[in-house]
Amino acid sequence: MRQAGLPATARCLEVGAGAGSVARMLARICPSGEVTASDIDTRFFEELAAEERITVLCHDVTRDGFPAGSFEVIHARMVLCHLADPARELAAMAEWLAPGGLLLVEDLDLGPADASPHPVMRQGLHVAERTLGGSQGSDLRLGRRLRALVTDAGFTSGGMGVQPVMIGDGGPADEFWRLSFAQLRDFQARDSSPLAGELDAALSLIDHPDFTDLGMHAVSVWARKPGQPTG
Repeated sequence: MRQAGLPATARCLEVGAGAGSVARMLARICPSGEVTASDIDTRFFEELAAEERITVLCHDVTRDGFPAGSFEVIHARMVLCHLADPARELAAMAEWLAPGGLLLVEDLDLGPADASPHPVMRQGLHVAERTLGGSQGSDLRLGRRLRALVTDAGFTSGGMGVQPVMIGDGGPADEFWRLSFAQLRDFQARDSSPLAGELDAALSLIDHPDFTDLGMHAVSVWARKPGQPTG
C-alpha cells in the first residue's frame, strides 16, 4: 500500500473486508481519510463501526454499486478469484473510482502446487482447487492473470508484486490451509466422497516436522484510473 502511494486524505473502499485487518491498515495509512469496509457478511468486523473514520457496510460487489467517483482508493484481497466474472467487477470498480484513483487488488496463484515434490500435499491442493471451482466457480490461479485483467479494465499500469507463500514453516499460511482443508473435507464428507481422505492426508502433513513446501504465490497489482484527480 505504501509503495503504491495512498493519499493521506483518501476516501477508501475495502471490498471483502473479511475480519477487518486491511480496513484498519487503510485507516492508519490515510489518517485524514475515510474507509468503507464492505462484505456480504460483516459479523467478523462489525466492531470497526465504533472506530472513527471507518464505515461498516453489508455489500455484495456483484449486485450492489456506488455512485461514480465515490473513492480515491479501492482495495480487494482474495476476492476476485471467487467471483464468476472478475472482469465485470473490475469495470464496476473503475466506475466507483474518481479520476486518477488507485486500485490495489491481490489474489493467489496455485501454480506452484503442480510441481510440489510432496504427492500428498500436491493432491490435497488440487482437490481443494477442484472443490472450490466446482462448488462456487473459484479460480485459484487468477493471480497469474491479474495484471492483464486490470489493464483490460482500462486502468493504467502501476506495479506488480509477487510473494511466495510457504506451507509447513509455521507461518500464517499454515493456519489458513488447516482451516481450508478442514472445511473442504467436511464439504466432501457430506457426500461420502473419497476426496475427503485426500484432504485429511494433506491436513495432517502440515504439522509434520520434516515438511515444508511452496504452496502458492500471492500476487499484488496496483494501477490508476486514467484522468487527473479533482479537488
